[in-house]
Amino acid sequence: ATKQMHLTGGVGEGYLQQVLGGGKRGGTVDLGKGLTEEQRRVVTKDMEGLKIKYELPTPDGVRKRQYRVLEVRRKPAKEEMINVEGENISVVKYFTKQYGVSLKYPNLPCLWVGSRDRCTFIPIEFCTMMSQPLPRRKKLPDEAIATMIRQTAVKPLDRQKKIMEGLQRNNDKYKNDPYAKEFGISLSGTMTKLTGRILDPPSIEYRDNGKDKNIVNINKTNPGKWFQDKNTYLNGADVSNWAVLDMAQLNDGQYKEVVQGFVTVGKENGIKFGGVDKVMKVRVSMKDMDEALATIEDHLVRIGHHFQAAGSKLDFVLIIFAYKAGSLYDKIKHLGDMKLNISTQCCLKANLYKGGNLSKQVVANVCMKINSKLGGINHVLSKGCRPNILKRPVMIMGADVSHPAPECRSFKPSIAAVVASVEPKAVNYEVQVRIQDMGLESNEEVIKDMKEVTRNLLLKFFEKNNGRKPEKIVMFRDGCSEGQFLTVLAKELMAMREACMELEEGYQPPITYLVVQKRHHTRFFPSDTNKYRNGNALAGTVVDQGINHPTEGDFYLLSHEGIQGTSRPCHYQVLWDDNNMTADELEVLAYYLCHLYSRCSRSVSYPTPTYYAHLVADRARKHHNELIELAQFDCGSSSGYSAGSGKITETERRKIKEVVERGIEKPMYFV
Repeated sequence: ATKQMHLTGGVGEGYLQQVLGGGKRGGTVDLGKGLTEEQRRVVTKDMEGLKIKYELPTPDGVRKRQYRVLEVRRKPAKEEMINVEGENISVVKYFTKQYGVSLKYPNLPCLWVGSRDRCTFIPIEFCTMMSQPLPRRKKLPDEAIATMIRQTAVKPLDRQKKIMEGLQRNNDKYKNDPYAKEFGISLSGTMTKLTGRILDPPSIEYRDNGKDKNIVNINKTNPGKWFQDKNTYLNGADVSNWAVLDMAQLNDGQYKEVVQGFVTVGKENGIKFGGVDKVMKVRVSMKDMDEALATIEDHLVRIGHHFQAAGSKLDFVLIIFAYKAGSLYDKIKHLGDMKLNISTQCCLKANLYKGGNLSKQVVANVCMKINSKLGGINHVLSKGCRPNILKRPVMIMGADVSHPAPECRSFKPSIAAVVASVEPKAVNYEVQVRIQDMGLESNEEVIKDMKEVTRNLLLKFFEKNNGRKPEKIVMFRDGCSEGQFLTVLAKELMAMREACMELEEGYQPPITYLVVQKRHHTRFFPSDTNKYRNGNALAGTVVDQGINHPTEGDFYLLSHEGIQGTSRPCHYQVLWDDNNMTADELEVLAYYLCHLYSRCSRSVSYPTPTYYAHLVADRARKHHNELIELAQFDCGSSSGYSAGSGKITETERRKIKEVVERGIEKPMYFV
């Protein structure tokens, strides 16, 4: 919700100052100078769709109206031209001539309000934000979402108490309800008691340095995480040539400390970073976001040319932000992934310097991502505990479909992402992305081009394994609701089979197809001591009887340590199983795959391939948005955000689809 507040207000008190100067950005905004393009974007995104009160003081009294905001215009009021009786006149002159009012902030842009069919532009200084709930279709700002999650996270014992209180209230109503009595309906006053099991965690293998300490055994009484200790990554990357793009204004001491920190922590973990003398430093300010967005490509190109001129290959660029900047991050990823083929790693200065000093833990976490992006392997399941299915050539697949927000459905497509493992350890994945246009009414969940996707992934497996084909395929499918199971299974499974047959006649590897769901309301509350200190069930808790489907194979698996709130288990539905795997084999495979996520030394809530598919779809959405915005800018669209109307030509749309689906050369770029 928004509270009533004048848009310009006093010094530091207006709505614009709150939006642009609040949060982590800090500082005040000089309204006299107007807004930069980045500030205009931020304000448009914030105010789009909200209601404002327009009050114009004139010699005849105050004119009052209410409007809904469409966008903030690009030009300042003194340059915004309108047509009045066949004559072009600026908004500033119009208000002086028509109402005898001089604008206090002629450099501020106008608000475009009312209907998109009419050009109704009003100066910001006469507007007050009305107190109103946030429109349902409008996305909350990232900071508000983070605050909301923290506030709404309820500890397991508190949640259990709330559930029981609600149950008691319902029971009291049913006891005295004549209709319930007549039909003999009564409710139990207790929770369902189930028998669950706790799977043994796997042991994790790091690089063998000649000592018998490269295997880490996870503590069975406190599973879900492990400590790398002095082990090094199984396959550490060599980062000889790298650059630091400093956008956080580090002083010389901090810069050297950061570089030395990465060199030291990298060496401890198995990454060979080039020393301070081999690092190229580029300093850029984020104070003028408009300028930063306009010049970021030039800086990255200059870094690439610097290493080319020296006859060496740039390995990656470390980019340090002063604060979170979504638009800049998206642009950097688009340039690095799709245009310049440069590996980039962004991080916040505030995170690097937690508590005032450089945090080695944060640097180590960033190193895990860098190593994966550069083709290294952080950790794997040890040979002794590897599931039997991984001991023969098998392709583990993950798939997800990302849908646009309801208000964007008419011009933004759904994005399907499929990943597949291409080596026996199931840690490195190849990627396929598909753009599929949506119906206006409902989201199409089926991946339409599954045959071609599977064919391409099988060819990549064949290429990476010296001509060996996978003997089995296991698919973990995310983002599929119960009502679509049969449709998805019939279309996608048949497409996968056809892809196999097309590559070689008679090639029909057995396929196991599971759907992974987290959007449900089932929660487990341990009644014994097998729980964490906060009351959440232990990682590895599996329930496959009591609340499961009587005929279909399904199970609930809690594979992560719930740190905040109450843990939500994953619901696995086995839709098809040619491999005739036992329930135990499937549960262990799913649980062990949750330990292979390369960003952290923790077990995550989803199997790794499903998680990666989600990250790929998310990154593809960013690339798609950037390409649409570029196309709209070329077409002369008035606003980046109200790129809302999606006015690009069909040729441009097809071109963008081709670019996104062509994929990205770098392996594991999405990590």
